[in-house]
Amino acid sequence: MPRQIIKLVTLDLDDTLWPNKKVIIESEKALWRFVNSKFPEIERKINEEKITAIKVNLVETDPLIKFDLTRFRKEVIKEILLHLGAQENEAIYYSNEAFSEFFKIRNKVKLFPGAKNILERLNRDTNLISLSNGNADLGIIGIAKFFKATISSQDVSSNKPAPPHFLKALKIGGCEPEESLHIGDCPINDIGGARNCNFHTIWFNCEKRKWDEIVPYEYQAKSWKDVYDVINKNFILEKINV
Repeated sequence: MPRQIIKLVTLDLDDTLWPNKKVIIESEKALWRFVNSKFPEIERKINEEKITAIKVNLVETDPLIKFDLTRFRKEVIKEILLHLGAQENEAIYYSNEAFSEFFKIRNKVKLFPGAKNILERLNRDTNLISLSNGNADLGIIGIAKFFKATISSQDVSSNKPAPPHFLKALKIGGCEPEESLHIGDCPINDIGGARNCNFHTIWFNCEKRKWDEIVPYEYQAKSWKDVYDVINKNFILEKINV
């Protein structure tokens, strides 16, 4: 079977370029350490039920906020502090500071072995665009130079697996779906979403999970070396000016 020509590679970020679970846990701890240090009464006055109610109310009041995780986290903390009796300007200030503590840790990620070198190689041969439901900062992480563009949920007011991330990437990349390849770890958000938009796909499965979806995946890679090998075996990369 002849190799397919690929003019655009799109990439998920969390748990595709780096392991993310521990990073988010530590980020949350840093946020709450800061808040507790400034408002020690929070532990006896605010419980999980109250926090959940605040989150639900924020989304019901402004449905788009669920696509902007940065603003959402800040608003949750602000509403908690207002509930504790803080003044508006004080609540805004400390919610911003709390998020800063979160974000510092959130971007201290360690890329999977080989990922950075392979991103550099892929960038020489084709255009790369990141597609994420999260809010990682590729500039802080140090890999923004490899990407033609980054697309977040905030940018398209939507979350994968819905089409907007993928459709915007096609518009930026100036190519057709069959000329595009998406790499991601999530069977639903990444592989399902991309295949629904007629992208080629590579399921990044470094944890060696079992595929439980009804629709089969196209290609699988268990490491970033595998990713590169799968691409070289099945595709021809082409870089176009857009």
